[in-house]
Amino acid sequence: MPIPPDWSKGLRKFVEGWLEAPKNEPLSDDYLGDAPFDKFVLTESVSSWNEFLKWVNQLQGSWCFRGQRDAHWNLDTSLDLAVKRDFDGGYDHLERKPELHELLFLFRQQAHQYIADLPSSDDLGSWFALMQHHGAPTGFLDWTKSPYVALYFAFEEEPPEEGCALWAIDLGWLEQKARELLSKDTNGPVTAPATSAWDDFERRANYVNGFLRQTKTHVILQVNPLRLNPRMVAQQGFFLCKLYDQATFSQILMSMMTHPEKSDGPDIPDHPVVRKLVLQKELRIRFLKHLRAMNIHRASLFPGLDGLGKSLRLDLEMKIKS
Repeated sequence: MPIPPDWSKGLRKFVEGWLEAPKNEPLSDDYLGDAPFDKFVLTESVSSWNEFLKWVNQLQGSWCFRGQRDAHWNLDTSLDLAVKRDFDGGYDHLERKPELHELLFLFRQQAHQYIADLPSSDDLGSWFALMQHHGAPTGFLDWTKSPYVALYFAFEEEPPEEGCALWAIDLGWLEQKARELLSKDTNGPVTAPATSAWDDFERRANYVNGFLRQTKTHVILQVNPLRLNPRMVAQQGFFLCKLYDQATFSQILMSMMTHPEKSDGPDIPDHPVVRKLVLQKELRIRFLKHLRAMNIHRASLFPGLDGLGKSLRLDLEMKIKS
């Protein structure tokens, strides 16, 4: 599945048309909201396990992955979904920042009733990770370093007719772009650290806690909280968080892929940095069997009796459908 040789050129042409749209005329629907995001994503498909392995082996560098049951779903955080209000003719959102602050306050206020050893008050990354872990809305999205773990989550529940999706983001590109943009933001509460500080796990986590308090930079940042739970360890998991709360995850990715502008136009990546693998529902049982043989199943990814129970239920489903 070779990458189209004109991929970067095609995206540049689309973005330039977007930027050159007449200012005194309403923008086409192709340019509004999340609609343009499809142009920024390389969407592919496979029809067998061997093709999937070839797709994985084709990825160069460091990538992160996310599985979603429905191929039509956007990359939306639980907070964005929770504050969305639909009405005739469209939708809007409650203000995310005050809603998140209230949720965080209420969670902190009551969490001690259920957990004895809680994060320190200034460790926002660990607090948001704890909230995410227990189902409270946050600005975090769960990702994993393993394409096989992400594939499991895409197929764990039966997909719709259109299939499920495995998303992949070039983590090397994302980190480099985030550092570049943060280093240019002098208005935030934290000065971007030197490159060496980013590579120190504990120092980076402390810097990220500072950045989580700012909402002005259009950046998606990798978050590895100071406290990991057993599920995150088993799933090779971490979080991606958008620092600017008033835009969607997709909109910020598009912004990062086009800025800052150079003298010859937008700074378009020379290769696809966001990829989406669409998988048809009839592949589900076959792929789950391969993953089961790799010891990737609910019980291994969710240590505890709940994980074991759901794993046994899925094993029975696989047996029946086979």
